[in-house]
Amino acid sequence: MYREELRQRLMEMSESELRHKKDPDSGLQMYEKMRKTTRASEEPVYIFEFDNDSLHSQRNSKFPENAFNKLQISQMSIRQHSRYSKIPVHIHNYVEINYVYAGQCKQLINGQHITLHEGDLCMLDTNVPHTILETTEEDIIINFIMLKPFFTTSFLSRLASTGIISQFIINAVSQIQDHNRYIIFHTDNEISFKETMENLMCESFDPNMYSKEIIDSYMVIMFSKLLQTFQGNQEKQYIENPSRTNLIEILKYLEEHYKEATLAATAKHFNFHPNYLSAYLRKATGRTFKEMIQIQRLTSAAMLLTNTSLTVNEVANEVGYNNLGFFYKKFTSFFNQTPSDYRKKYR
Repeated sequence: MYREELRQRLMEMSESELRHKKDPDSGLQMYEKMRKTTRASEEPVYIFEFDNDSLHSQRNSKFPENAFNKLQISQMSIRQHSRYSKIPVHIHNYVEINYVYAGQCKQLINGQHITLHEGDLCMLDTNVPHTILETTEEDIIINFIMLKPFFTTSFLSRLASTGIISQFIINAVSQIQDHNRYIIFHTDNEISFKETMENLMCESFDPNMYSKEIIDSYMVIMFSKLLQTFQGNQEKQYIENPSRTNLIEILKYLEEHYKEATLAATAKHFNFHPNYLSAYLRKATGRTFKEMIQIQRLTSAAMLLTNTSLTVNEVANEVGYNNLGFFYKKFTSFFNQTPSDYRKKYR
């Protein structure tokens, strides 16, 4: 599928969209069978749940051959939001990305009204009450649904070499204790990013040989570009407000000095009290200073395992572990596989 055909298909009104346009309430009955919970407002919050089988069982009338599902890309799915449909406020057991391909997307997130514009993305963790509000024919919204195993193994492993800054983004939606955060990315509808998204969708909806591998790579590119966007926005905020503590600079420092960095030395470098720095990092990232150093050591070890011929023992020593058994324990816990298995899989 070429990008022009993709654009045409995305703009077309599907049967379900025409039905919702005529009667927006027509689809609400299906939600009544779902489990519900309540929040502070005492309004019902529906619980959307997928496992890998149910994720790939739904058909898409826009692409009747259901091509993407035939790929059976484990733990992940891409689909277009059905315009004019009404969806109740809900939480879910998966990480979701809403990408505004065209038009806009009005959402209610944690009780706040938020409007995303063309090129914007919103990444939502599992425990964020939200819903997409009214849409028009011009509003093209693409939903990425990623079950936890995809986000914490495949995605994390592919981005291992980018270290703590990547983990900061990942933690915000996947690893923090409450799972109640979301992040909005403003790509300013940058051409190369939109082309990446179009290529990803073309490969997904009209797969060929090796499409699964290509889609996996496009997902890594997408997240890497989002990291660039996030870092650029952080640096812009710092320039506009120099008195604001620049988290990215602290994370960069830890990436470069993780072998010898201590809380006291890092606090001194940035002219902070150690207690303040510890509390600030915990609030901003959901991780302690010690955990962040551990993450950087492990992601650096993963990079060395896949890109060098160093033995596992040499890798452990290189990233600051003197106890090989302790290194094996931490690495296996973090990546869900031993260092040797990780090397075999990704080298």
